[in-house]
Amino acid sequence: MKKNHNPAGNQPSSPPKGIFKKWGVFLLSTATLAVGLWALMYYSTPQPVFKPYDKFKKASSVVSEEKEEASPAKADEFEAADESWLDVEEKPAIDLIKASAEPPPMSQLPRETLEHISKGVALTEKGEFNAGDLEFQEAARLSPDSAHVYSIWATASKMAKKYKGADERFKRADELAPNDPEILFNWGMMLLESNQNVRSAELMERVVKMQPDNYYAYNYLGKAYGRQKMYEEEEQQYRKSLELRPDFAQAYFNLGIVLSIRKKFEEAAPFFEKAIEMDRFYEKPFVVQMLTALGRYTAPADKMADLKPADGEKHDHEHAKGEEHASAQDGPDEKMHSEGSDTKEQEGSAGMEGSKKKVKDVTDVKGVVLINGQPSGADTVVILETKSKMRVRSQAPGAYEVDQVNLQFQPKHSVVTVGSKITFYNKDVEVHNIFSKSLNNQFNLGAMAAGSGKSITLDSPGPVVLRCNMHKEMVGTIFVVPNGYHTMANWKGEYSFENVDSKDYIMQVWNPMLKPEEVAEHLKSADLTGVDATFDFDIKTTSKRGEIHDMIEAVDYNLVVDEIEKEMRQAIEDWKNEKKFISRKRMLLAITKHFDGGGLKGAIAKSFSKNRSDGLEQKLDEIRKMISGIGFSKDEVTEAGLHSKTDFAISQLRLNVKELEARLNPDFNKDKK
Repeated sequence: MKKNHNPAGNQPSSPPKGIFKKWGVFLLSTATLAVGLWALMYYSTPQPVFKPYDKFKKASSVVSEEKEEASPAKADEFEAADESWLDVEEKPAIDLIKASAEPPPMSQLPRETLEHISKGVALTEKGEFNAGDLEFQEAARLSPDSAHVYSIWATASKMAKKYKGADERFKRADELAPNDPEILFNWGMMLLESNQNVRSAELMERVVKMQPDNYYAYNYLGKAYGRQKMYEEEEQQYRKSLELRPDFAQAYFNLGIVLSIRKKFEEAAPFFEKAIEMDRFYEKPFVVQMLTALGRYTAPADKMADLKPADGEKHDHEHAKGEEHASAQDGPDEKMHSEGSDTKEQEGSAGMEGSKKKVKDVTDVKGVVLINGQPSGADTVVILETKSKMRVRSQAPGAYEVDQVNLQFQPKHSVVTVGSKITFYNKDVEVHNIFSKSLNNQFNLGAMAAGSGKSITLDSPGPVVLRCNMHKEMVGTIFVVPNGYHTMANWKGEYSFENVDSKDYIMQVWNPMLKPEEVAEHLKSADLTGVDATFDFDIKTTSKRGEIHDMIEAVDYNLVVDEIEKEMRQAIEDWKNEKKFISRKRMLLAITKHFDGGGLKGAIAKSFSKNRSDGLEQKLDEIRKMISGIGFSKDEVTEAGLHSKTDFAISQLRLNVKELEARLNPDFNKDKK
């Protein structure tokens, strides 16, 4: 196979004197501490659970509507079915932004009210929340029309994690002082802490509309978007925050995270580097690991211990779930992980891999692969996949050619890195039509005349069996290796790796004659520490030499569209009944779980074009934004309008499915005729 190298004012004189300035800082700083940072790594599985490549993209289960209704925080957990989270202490801002330019008119409050507030603050600071709540209750009784009494009471309720009470008091404060940006900002922060992300975003949107220079609000608006998997919107808010405040390290860090979640690691790296340059607080283990994998970080010898997970940091590997934002920026209460996390499957850790002591930075690995007791042969691939799912040094997608010559694929068996571009060239005088039914890599390139070529990108690991609709005898394979290292065995079945990074890996062996379940049965854990290691394989198979097995899973894309339509219709019904949270979740489900996770998006992109696939997704996303009120006024959105747009989007999906099935099942269509 040919490879083309294409070289990231005044207060009364009384005991409460000075307490309001103190409380203002307390209110803002606690609001800041409420939200944690989300991460791109997946930490914290006590037991290793290995998933073979044919299980990587299984969709996550859906929580029931009743649970979503009962607990918005739990409903967010559901969304996290595609990415993993890490609870990380967030650095408090040094110069907190005061949302309101005018000082609170506390001097207008009666002395007795002020005394109750003072006592409430003192009790809250000591953790005596119930006693403090009684003092605030009495202050509110004495001054029932004071927005500031309710705002401070709400903050105290938030500190006690009494989110329902805090919500009611912030709402009352907003009624008494409509459009006070300070109240709205702190209310939004409380909602973010309690995982009510849609409502938090709505409030932060109001804040930045009133205060377009509030870089801090843009930052947290980004987080609220991220937890809804609105990654593009999230990224835009961080960039806006940095436009307003170029030295805001936290926004650099968050921008690096969202880009990483979207697998834009090279683009994310400079933002992580900038955050670390400005504040070493952001030199987190998972960031160090990513930068190291990209060849952009060298840890000093005396800092190696810092790469180990700190006590209390949990690491949860994989992605799967996709992914993935949930947004990994979440707070102390976001234990779930994942606003979807793809779902955790492997063990491992960030930075220093595993619990074993590393004696060298690189390790040599060797071994022998036998199949039914005989040397496996030269078409055997041995893979060291990183448990972190991160790339290793010098690894990058490539550009490859697979030719059709004399009614054969040349080369017949190819091995490429995930994300590589493959160009098929017809060098025969006859027409070819290259296709694959392999799971997660289904495509059909259509008729290719002599001398023509077509390209696709293979971004899902696993085997791809190549066939031609015109010539049934043509068969070949491409194995898409996941992130890590790979090598080929020789004719004796011997293989070796030299100077691979000392990290934690999952080993697997693939040969065209092995069935997926036979590959899965022989996975090995390889936690390398610098001590040279030997791993031998003796694999049993019922296949004969020369047989080729691909992972074919019959996907009825009409059923996928049925699920998309079902979610969208119910989302409209929920929207009509003012079930805002659930309606938005359903639209996210339709797009992320069914259109993307169901494989339809990828199949359309590979068989037709990425532009076509993205265009269909944009139609669905426009309906999601209408239901969510993003970019649309309330008067612009009607039930009839939503159904009309849904009718059109579903009809377009069904037309594409019909065309796709004609390509992927040519023999079936011939039989029908």
